[in-house]
Amino acid sequence: MSYEFDVLYDKIASQSSPGYTDREKSVILSKAQEILVKRYQPSEYKEQRRRDMANLTRNVDITTASTTQDTGKPNGTRYDLPTDFMYFEGEEVTVSSSNACFTGNRILVDPTTEDEYSLKIKNPFEKPQLTGSDYDTVLRMDFWDNTNGTKRIELITDGTFTITTYHVAYFKQPVNIVPFTGDGTTTAQVDCELNPTIHRELIEVAIRIAAGITQPQEYQIKLNEEQINN
Repeated sequence: MSYEFDVLYDKIASQSSPGYTDREKSVILSKAQEILVKRYQPSEYKEQRRRDMANLTRNVDITTASTTQDTGKPNGTRYDLPTDFMYFEGEEVTVSSSNACFTGNRILVDPTTEDEYSLKIKNPFEKPQLTGSDYDTVLRMDFWDNTNGTKRIELITDGTFTITTYHVAYFKQPVNIVPFTGDGTTTAQVDCELNPTIHRELIEVAIRIAAGITQPQEYQIKLNEEQINN
């Protein structure tokens, strides 16, 4: 990846362009990786993209509420997400109820904004409920703790049942890429976590970032030439 970066960067920028150290390439490649992951959010994934991002998928069952509850919504309980959480792929909860017929049911989670909450909580078809229907849900609202960067959500029921397990399928934040440590600016190599089928696309994004930094005008000319020729 480091070698291909050097070759393609020289081609699109020019042989006289300044080179990048391994530490600098690490920052650029990691930024390109983040751009790709954000570009292909789960809701937009096609089958190929799911394979490309498969190494980032995780599943976790959360059974303990957050130690920080603050003042939330009525019948709401807050839960801390994994520290490497990036995007939701899917969510369900297992519930407990005084009605034994419903205890152990897994029901859906409905992501809800602050504006939507006041409307949904009053709507008999959209409010959280447990009736044994396939449409039973709890509401989910998001929080961000700026004190320590904790990712925290609040799950809201109608008060007639409780949540025993919060099942989360998610995409993790990819680790930073550290290329070959040949120039001594980095100390440990870290490979890209994405599927190898997307590595060259990642490098292309990185090249555009690098060339845009060092030679913005020349880079734009070459980019325009590529678009005309294609």
